[in-house]
Amino acid sequence: MGKSNGQSDLLPLLPKERTWGSFDFSMVNIGLAIATWSFLIGGTLSLFVGLKMGFIATLAGNTVSVLLVALSNAIPSSRFGIDQYVFLRSIFGKKGTKIPVILMVIVEFGWVATLAVMFGKASSNVYGAVTNTPPVSNKVVIVFSLLAILISWLIVSKGSNSINWLNRIVAPLLVTMLIVMFYMLSQKYSFGEMLALEPTSPFPNDLHNYIVAFELGLGSGFSWWPIMGGLARLTKSERASLWPNMIGINICAVLGTMIGLLAGLAVGDSDPTAWMIPIGGPILGLIALVFIAFANVTSMTSLVYSTCLALKQIKFFRVMDWKRLTFIFLACTAVFAFFPDAIYGNFSLFLAACGTVFGPLSAIMFVDYYILRKQKINMRALYLDTSGRPYDFVGGYNITPIISVAVSVFVYFLILDPISFEGSIFFDYASATLPAMLLAGILYYVITKLFVIPKGMGGYDIPEKREKGERSA
Repeated sequence: MGKSNGQSDLLPLLPKERTWGSFDFSMVNIGLAIATWSFLIGGTLSLFVGLKMGFIATLAGNTVSVLLVALSNAIPSSRFGIDQYVFLRSIFGKKGTKIPVILMVIVEFGWVATLAVMFGKASSNVYGAVTNTPPVSNKVVIVFSLLAILISWLIVSKGSNSINWLNRIVAPLLVTMLIVMFYMLSQKYSFGEMLALEPTSPFPNDLHNYIVAFELGLGSGFSWWPIMGGLARLTKSERASLWPNMIGINICAVLGTMIGLLAGLAVGDSDPTAWMIPIGGPILGLIALVFIAFANVTSMTSLVYSTCLALKQIKFFRVMDWKRLTFIFLACTAVFAFFPDAIYGNFSLFLAACGTVFGPLSAIMFVDYYILRKQKINMRALYLDTSGRPYDFVGGYNITPIISVAVSVFVYFLILDPISFEGSIFFDYASATLPAMLLAGILYYVITKLFVIPKGMGGYDIPEKREKGERSA
């Protein structure tokens, strides 16, 4: 397998091929974070909590989850210059890696479709305001959603450099938009009035409302798990892969969520595309809607890049031309765009799925890389197809992470119904994602120690000198 596809290939990137410093990766992450989904998350929070409780819960949940994603996912990918799904071969096995890839692709279909529909709703609202023909039909939303998909393909088909260029322009404008949106809200409400705004549909128990908000914060942070390794492999250093995560998809995402929460509390609508004109008036509102629309394109391009890179784990896609691969993925996503109401109506389910599955996966990756492997990876073994190699496990599959995730997901559902957010008393004191993560990490550690390592599988006994040689190879 040659390196003809450059940064769209699976082979490790050499230091000279890693083009993103801290500033570039920060711009990418800010462009990812300040999309309409952060406003939609805030709108969802407005159902349960006010501004003060929402800020504390979201910052806490998002910080915990983003930090774990960065440590378990972005750091190894940056250190070795590999996509996270190549790295996962050391955990799931050479063939078993297809399981998280398929799971990730299913989730990303939903996320990319959500962003496309958000673009469609924002653009259709602009169209309706300009032509004075509100409300706009779903047909117009679908047309603009398909336009977003086409624009995203034109950008992402050219590779990572076009994504970098786009985010350098758009990210500062998005931060400016946040400031303008807060200014518009501050003209209508004093700070005291903002704090006094009540949630629209809370549970009777304040503690339960807080933990629901915390759980949504965890889900929001873990939603970055599927793509962060594919992006972090392009960074020049581990530091450049860590701190931009905390700045972009943590701090900036929280700020965007708070704007969404405040607007949702003020307007009483969880749909961010419905806020702009009522809050900002016809001119500023329209400008904000335009920014909202194109903010989604920056996020879509990064999602599609990482998802299609992961698809190269599957033999059918491995040798496929990059333009064709990205076109196929987005063409499949376009099918979902024809059902905008269903996509919007199940947004909270996407968040719940992220906490349910990607939280335990992050815990397993952390335990495996830092505790069991001591940050040592046999790079050659990741790419060798010969059976019997360290990461072949049993027939190419390691069932340990599968068992660990399955049990933790089962326990998650015992604690919380992620659709209704009805949970046990235990949920109000521990959340659902945190216990599931802890259980997954412990199960994975115990099973690996008792059964996998004693059988000589998994390459956990890499000598220090040999590992250094592999790393430099």
